[in-house]
Amino acid sequence: MEKRYRWLLLGIVLVGTCLRMPITSIPPLLDMIQQSFQLPASLLGSLTTIPLLCFALLSPLAPQLARRWGNELTILVALVFLTIGDFVRGFSAIWLLIGTLCLGVGIAVMNVLVPAVIADHFPQRIGGVTSMYTFAMTLFSAIGAGFSVPLAKQFGWQPIVQILAFIAGVIALLWVPNLRLNHRLVKSKLQQSRSVWQMRGAWIMTITMGIQSLLFYTVLTWLPKIMTSRGVPQTTSGLMLGLFQLAALPAAYLVPNIAAKAQRQSRLIWVICITFALGLAGLIIPSRSLWYLGLLCMLLGLASTGAFGLCMTLFSLKTTTAAETAAISGMAQAAGYLLAAIGPVSFGVIYGALHSWTLLLIILIILDLGMLLAGLAVERRKTVFD
Repeated sequence: MEKRYRWLLLGIVLVGTCLRMPITSIPPLLDMIQQSFQLPASLLGSLTTIPLLCFALLSPLAPQLARRWGNELTILVALVFLTIGDFVRGFSAIWLLIGTLCLGVGIAVMNVLVPAVIADHFPQRIGGVTSMYTFAMTLFSAIGAGFSVPLAKQFGWQPIVQILAFIAGVIALLWVPNLRLNHRLVKSKLQQSRSVWQMRGAWIMTITMGIQSLLFYTVLTWLPKIMTSRGVPQTTSGLMLGLFQLAALPAAYLVPNIAAKAQRQSRLIWVICITFALGLAGLIIPSRSLWYLGLLCMLLGLASTGAFGLCMTLFSLKTTTAAETAAISGMAQAAGYLLAAIGPVSFGVIYGALHSWTLLLIILIILDLGMLLAGLAVERRKTVFD
C-alpha cells in the first residue's frame, strides 16, 4: 500500500474514534451537568436528541457538500465543527446547546462521507477498512460511556469535554495530509437521470438501516430500565449495559470482513436477525439471573452492532462509485437516525401507558423480522441503483 493511502487509512480509523465518544460520554454526566447549569430535565434530554436530529436532517446534504468541496476537505471542515462543539460545551447552558448542535453537524457529515471515502480509495479492501472503522467507533463509544464519570469526579466534567475537543483537534490536524487525495464527487449516469430518492433499492436499504437504528437506540435506552423494573439493582443493570457495549466489539470488527468476503450475505443477515430475536424474546421472561441477563446482553450487543456494520458495508458493496455510496449513505442514515430519535421516546410513552414491557418487546421482534426481509431484498440486488 502506498504511503499516502496508509495515512488515509490511519485517518479513517482516527475519525471513527471521535464519532460516538462525544455523544456516549454525556448521558452518564447528566446529573453533574444539571447541577452546574441548573437545567430542567427536558433540556437534558435534548443533549442526546439534538445530535440524532442533526444526523437525520443533514445526512442527505453531505453528498452535496462533497460534490462542491470534495470528500476529504468536507471531512476536515466537519472535524473543525466537532472540535469547536466539544470545546464550547462547558462554558454555559447556551453554549452547551450550541456546542451540541455544532458537533451534531460535524458527526452527521462524517457518518455519510467516510463510507464513500472507503469505497473510493479502498475498493478491494472494503471489508477490512470498514471493520477497522466500525471497531474504532464501537470501542471508543464504550470508553466514552465507561470512563466519563470516574474522570469527571476527579477533574470535573467541563475539562473532560474539552479533552474531547483536544482529541478532535489533533485528529483534524492529522487529517490535513489527506487533502492531497481530495477530489469532488461526480454523479453516476444513473444518479443524473434519477434521484436516489426515486430508487426502489435505495428505499429498501433505507428501511434496513432505519430499523437497525431504531432497534439499537431503543435497546440502548431502555435495557437498564427493563432490568430495574424487574428487581435488578441499578448498579447491576448499569454493568449489564456495559456488557452490551463490550460484546459489540467482536461484531464491529468481524461482520464487515465476513460480509465483504462472502459472495452472498444472506446467511449473515439470517444469523444477525435470529440473534436479535433471541435476545429480545429472552427479555420477555422476567428473570433476575445474572448469567441469563448477561447472555441476553451479549446476544443483543453482537446483533445490534453486527447489523450496523453490515449496513455500513452494504453501502459500499451495493454501489459502484463513491458518489453513489455517499448518496445512499446519506439517504439511509437520514431515515435511520430520524427513527432513532423518535423510537425510544415513543416506546417510553407506550410503556408509561401500559406499564408492561411484553408488548413493546414483541413489537421490536416484529421490526426485527422486517429488517430481515428488507436486508434479504437488498442482498438479492446487484446494486441499490438497479
